[in-house]
Amino acid sequence: MGWLETYQNLVVGMVGIAGVIIAVVGNARAARKQHRDEIEHERSTLRSALIEELKINLEQLQRNLDSFPEKPANGVIFFPTDPMEDAYRFFVGKIGLLTEPEVREVMRAYLYLRTFNARLFLIGVPPETGSRHVAIPPEKFPSLKAELEGAVSLVKQAHEVLTGAVDKRQGNE
Repeated sequence: MGWLETYQNLVVGMVGIAGVIIAVVGNARAARKQHRDEIEHERSTLRSALIEELKINLEQLQRNLDSFPEKPANGVIFFPTDPMEDAYRFFVGKIGLLTEPEVREVMRAYLYLRTFNARLFLIGVPPETGSRHVAIPPEKFPSLKAELEGAVSLVKQAHEVLTGAVDKRQGNE
């Protein structure tokens, strides 16, 4: 017991330092886990918002495609020019939280939706200033139908990629 009395200050100091080191390591591990959990929550929120927004756009585009008239009564189709993209615009700064395939498909879908609306003005005529519809004449119906089919395809693909990621994640839990 003589050596313990001789080195008691050293032993207590080493035990104290070891305790501090263990606490620092534990706190760092907890902080990393909390940070990962926060990122996962942001990723999950982003996916959920984009999935629902893409679903709304897809339903609208599909409805427009399914009800596409061969010959409308008044000779033109009034087509809406404003897709829902508020969630995408709000979260675009966090798009990097998604995987590469998700980012690629989501950006392709929203880029197509944005250019789809611009192309509507090339194939149709706005009936009045400030209108959210474009009048599409009968000779441009094939172009409109092709644009709709392209939009449906890309939006559906983005929706499926995001939904698949959520399904895979839920399967891992």
